[in-house]
Amino acid sequence: MSNCPKCNKKIGVFYFKQNCPHCNANLMYYDFDNRLKQDAVLAQQEWAAVEKVTGGIKTSSIGSFVAIARLVSFFLPVAALLLPSFNVNGKITLISIIKQIISDSGAVFSETALMLCFAAMAAVVAFALIQLVVSLFSYTKNGFKRNIVFSVTEIVVFAGLGIAAAATGGTVLYGFFISLALQVLTAVLHFAVKKN
Repeated sequence: MSNCPKCNKKIGVFYFKQNCPHCNANLMYYDFDNRLKQDAVLAQQEWAAVEKVTGGIKTSSIGSFVAIARLVSFFLPVAALLLPSFNVNGKITLISIIKQIISDSGAVFSETALMLCFAAMAAVVAFALIQLVVSLFSYTKNGFKRNIVFSVTEIVVFAGLGIAAAATGGTVLYGFFISLALQVLTAVLHFAVKKN
């Protein structure tokens, strides 16, 4: 059951006529202008909320030169892994380990040092993508803290896996150190974006 918008008397569920049986008001078009105005105000409020989110994302990602530099810096550690980063039965780069997994994944996962090298490189790629998404919401209340947590976690995980790979028979090479330095640069850029 519903009520008439004019007289507020109850109308049966199976009453399908256009006019109210009590006051003869048109049920569909009664006070139509005011309802349209209310809908317009509600639509403006919802659009303002959407613009706030999109504006915040734009500011967080490309709002300044420092924000753009930070956006690029997420993938620089991945690019550094294209350099020789580890040495386990030969020099290992990101491309060489991907080729090795495609051709013979059993060999990669059977040797501990090689598996740790793969895990370190996979962690850098995963954290680059995660930080890209998380950084879009830097404008939110806890955005800066979240960015720092992911940056520091990436550094700790990558360094820990590199140390573990070296401890199990591998060697870390200059690509590893460049990637680690670029991860630290990303953390520094989070502070610069916050300050800016």
